[in-house]
Amino acid sequence: MKQNLIITSSLIILGAALPDAWAATPYHYANAITANNIAVMQHSIISTAMGASDRMAASVLRPEEIFKQHAAKKTQQKVDPASIYGRAPMYGTAPMYGEYNDDGSIGRNGGDNAPTLGHAWFAWQHFGNDTKFQDIHVLESDLELAMIGLAGDKLQTEYGMSEWGLFTGYIGGDQTQQNLTINEDGGYFGAYKKLTAGRAAISFALNSGVLSNNIDAIASDKTALTDDFTNIWAGGGFSAAYTIPMDDSFIFRPSIYAGYTWIKSDNYTTSSGDVIKNKDFHMFEISPAIRFIKHIGNGWFGAMHAKYVMIFDNGGETKVNGTELSTLESDHFTEYGLALEKTIDRFNITANVGRRDGGHTGWVGGLNLKYIF
Repeated sequence: MKQNLIITSSLIILGAALPDAWAATPYHYANAITANNIAVMQHSIISTAMGASDRMAASVLRPEEIFKQHAAKKTQQKVDPASIYGRAPMYGTAPMYGEYNDDGSIGRNGGDNAPTLGHAWFAWQHFGNDTKFQDIHVLESDLELAMIGLAGDKLQTEYGMSEWGLFTGYIGGDQTQQNLTINEDGGYFGAYKKLTAGRAAISFALNSGVLSNNIDAIASDKTALTDDFTNIWAGGGFSAAYTIPMDDSFIFRPSIYAGYTWIKSDNYTTSSGDVIKNKDFHMFEISPAIRFIKHIGNGWFGAMHAKYVMIFDNGGETKVNGTELSTLESDHFTEYGLALEKTIDRFNITANVGRRDGGHTGWVGGLNLKYIF
């Protein structure tokens, strides 16, 4: 009740400073809402792309080390691989690791005849969040993120392993708040690069996209309003991670992510006659994270993660009929969750579920599928 009174009072004060013809409502903040949504989705897009080549099996059970261990054991006793790792492809095989031969060397089938592409991948994520802004009531968000990509074979360099990939995808969903609904549909494309040296890994990704937005709202005089506007964006991210083995089948991986996104918006006139002018947004992100990965048994791997996502905006001012609105801001949020992975022949499957709290509160769930050439 107290929060509603504060929000109502803020809108009344803001409205008093504006022309008598209208008072600011969430309807006038539509561009700021979608821009914040793009910034949050960018975190998921870039993170998913940079992690597309990762497989828990290859992270935990380092193939060259396993080969040496089992080569030594063979001189002492015969070991049934299925009793240790299940029926998933064994150590040193292309389906599980991709870059190692059965003799522990780099490359696939001798390396010289290795294919250009390493694997194809598909990722889907669903987000059911309540988005909290400082100046308006909570928005209920229901969003889908779908991606497909191609990854090149891992190549040995002077310093370690190098890999690259291309991706494209779709964003769809809606955000609803009292008398306002914003329906969003868009697409994007990009590329990523990953470099691994020993236990350290750094990743880069760049992308660009378009988001089409349709607004359905009810004005204060009960008039139905329908408008459309478009966002375009370009951005990128950088991630650095370090793997710390806890034992032969359990690792701890701290990481840090930094990103930037430029968001351009339409200027438009609403169906109610208001002239909306939007300046570009510049979104900056910092996100520290930790992840634990464990070989559970029989070829099953599990992971736990936690991250704190901090998004800072600059620019993005909105003017309505020449009057500038106050800045619309959302708080940072925490995300934590669980994932389960299994490799079956040439298919690597990962399912995940997670929770967000803070500026975005709700549940996340998804599926990643890789086909290894």
